[in-house]
Amino acid sequence: MDSSMTSPRVPRRRVRIREALGAMLAVAAVAGPGVAVSGQASGATPVQGPAVLSEVRIGNDGMFDRVVFEFLGDVVPQATLGGPKANTPGAVTTDPGDQPVSLTGGQVLTVAMTPAIATYAASDPTDPLYSGPTSFSPGDTANVVQVVEIGDFESVLSWAISYRSAVTPTVRVLTRPTRVVVDIPHATAVAAGAVNQSPDLTG
Repeated sequence: MDSSMTSPRVPRRRVRIREALGAMLAVAAVAGPGVAVSGQASGATPVQGPAVLSEVRIGNDGMFDRVVFEFLGDVVPQATLGGPKANTPGAVTTDPGDQPVSLTGGQVLTVAMTPAIATYAASDPTDPLYSGPTSFSPGDTANVVQVVEIGDFESVLSWAISYRSAVTPTVRVLTRPTRVVVDIPHATAVAAGAVNQSPDLTG
């Protein structure tokens, strides 16, 4: 048979790479050591390109302080918490400059979201870039003291959250719209024999 009449073969290696990338982006949330994860996103269909930060919300939900990072588009980033740990000098540094970040509060954690950006235009986003504040000092939270952006480089968006009392935070990734939700419990005593139930969270 004339070789010019045969159909071109599609390299299987390239197909497998595309499938692997899709599977990697489907990961909803990853926690660091000592961090409790309360849930994962489901039913999301990730696509190529970084998620673009659109809004940061901080509030007091009665049992915990909540920090929400909301994103434009259909990309579902992976969220990883670093810490919590004591807020000592040099505990938090910028990415990629590795310069120390000064925060108030006895405890600190970081949340790295990827693929995600705020204003890093080199990532060539299709959505408008983030135009909101990069440092917050909320007045109505019971535990959270500061929320500060510490990195926005090569599709890794990083923020630091400092708070007063040592507690175990939780992180979730929700969709429709895409949100990374970090909850910082209030430091409250639990009576002996009491049952500690998680609230019904909506993000």
